[in-house]
Amino acid sequence: MRAFATSSIFPAVALAAVITKKGVPDGPWTAGVWRPPVTDVPFLGNAINASGGKFYINNGTSAYCPDEVEGLDCSAYPGSKTVFTGGNDTLYLDVAVPGGQQVYVAADGSLSYTVAHSGALPEGANATGWTREQSQAFGAPIVLGNYNHFWNLCPVTEGEPTERTYQVFVGSGIEGCLGTGVRTYASSGPDAWEYA
Repeated sequence: MRAFATSSIFPAVALAAVITKKGVPDGPWTAGVWRPPVTDVPFLGNAINASGGKFYINNGTSAYCPDEVEGLDCSAYPGSKTVFTGGNDTLYLDVAVPGGQQVYVAADGSLSYTVAHSGALPEGANATGWTREQSQAFGAPIVLGNYNHFWNLCPVTEGEPTERTYQVFVGSGIEGCLGTGVRTYASSGPDAWEYA
């Protein structure tokens, strides 16, 4: 009887181990867009950067640190990359400014973030539904999603398709947008006092 019980339990435990989600590392991370090389416009991890309340690729990060604040060492916050934290329902920019900055999807679908010192969201904004999960395909990357909506890159400049600046949208976009995936990468942070 013991042999039967053991042989019945082992396959169930082995099956559970295969379908159980792997843990996603905590801590700060950066994000990049992914369009495989077989597409007409490939991107292989181009960084998603915060600028002017929105997010872009092929555009630099816009950050601010008030150098007139006594005791604040702005050299500790170079603002050279956009660093995120969270991704389990809510998502934030990894910043040092008190009050932080939350990431949300605006009513028009644009990936956006709040101004520093304010948690106010505009009408029609959605700040929940974020997930970070480890894929079991293509090298097991950690992917970012929002309510299973698709990601779009919408061009805001002219030029060669892989060199244009694109704005990031979730679940919608304008004509001429490219569908994409978003992967996340472990990082140090915070890198910015606040994103401007």
